[in-house]
Amino acid sequence: MKRLLLSWETRFRIIYGTARGLLYLHEDSQIKIIHRDLKASNILLDTDMNPKISDFGLARLFNSDKPSTTTGQVVGTLGYMAPEYAVLGHLSVKIDVYSFGVLVLEIVTGRKNTDAFEESSAGESGTLLNYVWDQWSKGTALATMYPMLECMVAEEGEVLKCVHLGLLCVQENPADRPTMLEVLVMLHGHASSFVAPSKPAFTFTFTSSTDNIVLSASDPGVQSASATPSVNEMSVSEFEPR
Repeated sequence: MKRLLLSWETRFRIIYGTARGLLYLHEDSQIKIIHRDLKASNILLDTDMNPKISDFGLARLFNSDKPSTTTGQVVGTLGYMAPEYAVLGHLSVKIDVYSFGVLVLEIVTGRKNTDAFEESSAGESGTLLNYVWDQWSKGTALATMYPMLECMVAEEGEVLKCVHLGLLCVQENPADRPTMLEVLVMLHGHASSFVAPSKPAFTFTFTSSTDNIVLSASDPGVQSASATPSVNEMSVSEFEPR
């Protein structure tokens, strides 16, 4: 019910303030800090609706000349984790950028990334990223905006800019995602100068068999997971520890 209290002006201020906070962690702090668990519940709002990034329990100090490193301990929240980090443990500031992109799309749509959406026109499962990408591809990005928001014509340009920015941040290739400095520059700029986004990472496509789901990325080499527990249909392997 309190979503009605968040006007578009307030939502944009939250997006902008969060971007400034991440820029400080990545660039302006004496030691580079990767939050690793940026999500809606870790953005606190004061009485004036100014955002504050909280919960640094999973944060990682990144005092290295290398742009990225590899960790054997992957932590965070599913739905906000970048694919290269969740699957391979590759750690860089771009994993926070990915989480920020998911957060931006949640703020615009008023929906959680775990919500169920209708299947897209391309036959893909109804995730938030698939839904926004589908609307963007059809040229109806404004349809993703939270229905109860009342935006003036001038603010609709900001909505489109944030959708475009969010899609740029959740691209599969970390090199294609903008830095937080570039994000702030784009928030001050015009969407017409943005590059075109590529398809978001972690999009799921249903195959002809309803029992199988393929983890689809822009790379043609995809990984498949079958719902069948074993080949002989007798033994069952449990992948989660008791």
